Order: sequence, then C-alpha cells, then structure tokens
Amino acid sequence: MIAIPRPPAKTLSFERSIEIDCPVEVLYAFHRDTRNAPKVSPGTRFLSIDGDFPLDDGDVFTIRFVQRPLPMTLTWRFVVEAVVLNRAVIDVALQSPFAYWRHEHRFESLGPRRARLTDRVRYAPPFGPLGRLGAAMIGGTMMERLFAERQRRTKALLEGRS
Repeated sequence: MIAIPRPPAKTLSFERSIEIDCPVEVLYAFHRDTRNAPKVSPGTRFLSIDGDFPLDDGDVFTIRFVQRPLPMTLTWRFVVEAVVLNRAVIDVALQSPFAYWRHEHRFESLGPRRARLTDRVRYAPPFGPLGRLGAAMIGGTMMERLFAERQRRTKALLEGRS
C-alpha cells in the first residue's frame, strides 16, 4: 500500500461547482475512469493514461501529457485516497509539478436526473515562497479557467451535447 502524501504547512485551495442534468451515478462512474480526462481537458495532448479502472481506494495511476503552451511532456502519478460510492473520488499526486496536489471530485444528487459536481483542490505550488507569490498573482485565475472549462465540457458530454 502506498502512503498518502501529507500536505505541507502552507497550502492554497480552490473550489468550483456546477450542476449537471444527469443521474449522480453516471457522474460518479465517469470520474472513476481517468481515461475520460482527454474528453474534458482543454489544451492537453494526452500521451498515456495507465492504471486499473474503475478506480478504487489505494489504486495508483499515471498520466503523461503535453499541456499548451509548455512544449514538454509532464508526468503526473496519483494514488487514490478514497472512493465513496456516488459521493466522491479523491486523488493525491505522488509526482507532479506541484509540491502538493490533492483533488476531491465531489458528487451530490439533486434528484433522479440532476447532480452537482464540485472540484476541490488543495495544493502547494513549486518553488516555495516564489511559487506561492506567483500563485497569488495568477494561480487563482488559471485554476478558475481550467476547471470552468473542464466542468463545462463534462456537463455538455454527460447531458449529450458534446
């Protein structure tokens, strides 16, 4: 069993929600399969997604991709901290450009054909105080844009409008 990384003393957080016209079970199942990431990730060319799917507690998966405007391949490796039936998929980065990254995909049923998706990210940028300064200046805007587009694409896809 791989140990879940602990957060450093200073972290930043981000949260964003969207309502989607689909059953919570569909939204949950979509997020348990990381191979769906290319369908909702703007500006990203995926090279590989390795792991066992659907995800379960303790699973490890790896994503290799190129993210514009960067010309280099990035490798992120995650461990699944928790999978809660129709409620959450929580992963923590073992390897990433960040000093710390924990992403909660939260799901809430709003009725038989409607659900809320909430992305909660707790992170520590690289490069210590300099990284925190950069994140304070532009990090929030970048996270908002990224997750707004990911959630918009997820909504369109699961509502059959992609």
